[in-house]
Amino acid sequence: MAVINPAVGDGAEAPSVTPSAADPRIALLAAPMSAYQKVGVAVVVALCMLDGLDVMAITFAAPAIKAAWGATDSQIGFVLASGLVGMAIGSLLIAPAADLIGRRRMIFFSLSVMTAGTLWSAMTENVSALMFSRVFTGLGIGAMIAVISSLAAEYSNERRRDFCQSMFAVGFPIGGMLGGLLAGKLLPSYGWPAIFIVATVFGLVMFAVSWLFLPEPIAPMIARPKGDTLDRVNAYLKRCGMPLISSLPPPPDDAKSAPLKALFAPGMASVTAMITCIYFLHVITLFFVQSWAPSLVTRLGFAPGQAALIAVWLNLGGIIGAPLLGLSSTRFGLKPLVVGALTAGAVMTAIFGSIPADFVLLALGSVAMGLGLQSGMMGLYAAVARTFPAHMRVSGTGFVIGVGRVGSVFGPLLAGALLSAGLTAASVAIVMAVPSLLAALLLLKFPLRPPNTP
Repeated sequence: MAVINPAVGDGAEAPSVTPSAADPRIALLAAPMSAYQKVGVAVVVALCMLDGLDVMAITFAAPAIKAAWGATDSQIGFVLASGLVGMAIGSLLIAPAADLIGRRRMIFFSLSVMTAGTLWSAMTENVSALMFSRVFTGLGIGAMIAVISSLAAEYSNERRRDFCQSMFAVGFPIGGMLGGLLAGKLLPSYGWPAIFIVATVFGLVMFAVSWLFLPEPIAPMIARPKGDTLDRVNAYLKRCGMPLISSLPPPPDDAKSAPLKALFAPGMASVTAMITCIYFLHVITLFFVQSWAPSLVTRLGFAPGQAALIAVWLNLGGIIGAPLLGLSSTRFGLKPLVVGALTAGAVMTAIFGSIPADFVLLALGSVAMGLGLQSGMMGLYAAVARTFPAHMRVSGTGFVIGVGRVGSVFGPLLAGALLSAGLTAASVAIVMAVPSLLAALLLLKFPLRPPNTP
């Protein structure tokens, strides 16, 4: 079967042309999702798996790197945080360009940086070089996550938008879980660089897959039209089995302004600030758990390979929780489910630090943490996508995630400092659980836009 580049049509007979007054964005939101859109969402999930693998690779490798290089807890904390610094820069400064140059172009740029970065990490021989390689990799990861979060919303219809957002984000824990399983097998025989080699190969595969099957969605094209935009929109509509249009609907009034500037225009500034604060607080707790859980387990006497498996159970909780949250949101609403998930995750994080050296109990505790923290994060991605209209969605998502990465850097650094200062794992876990609880309380007051807006 021939493969069709999603940026163009397939040569089939075109559907009839609708009056120019029809808005194809609204029509797509109201119509059932086509196979073309579903494939796009599936590719986005796979890209999120790559993000999960790339982010978690250093977590899996950290105990082995510490043993091989004789690194201190503080040095490992800086290594863990360095990738998050790069992610913050990528989300804040690189991702917004996707609202101007297009989603596909930014995806290919991000994949190139991520793939080169993981290969660089595999070749490092000291802590300083590894930190630089993780910053570089983080640039691509940070830009990628903001773009694919927007794509999941832009490929979906109104009915499935929250579900698609949750399923997109489930790729992250799936990638993390697969990485943990591979780490458990690879570390004893091949050492920690093998984890980064696997991530490099996966990045190359996803570059090819994205080139073939990842289309440019129509909402951002219409928001900033160019000479060939009508043809590209109609090519997308034809592949979705929708009627074509004779002219483009007008772009939003504020679409001509710089995307980042629009985030702080009257009526948007307070909304941007509040959703950013909610995300910021939650990632402090989440990235503490993701970064330090395996290392905390090794402090109880378990081998690095066993400790890496704890991350598998942590991500399994997210894989279970995300579909449940997404499917339930159509009945119970997104916000109450996310508030409940954040609260449960915070409680389980506080408990995890006091679990004794029993691997079964630690695994069960990890599943429970992942169920709350990971599914809560997936719900927040859906909330962020609903917060911003299409012409500033990547910029808004990038800003929220970029500022949030400061929290994700702060979490591992603070935990490392507290452990180095002599605090027990139980005390550190309680301290690091508080931010997610605060995020849940703030989300109760946050107004969400309805899912039927482009």
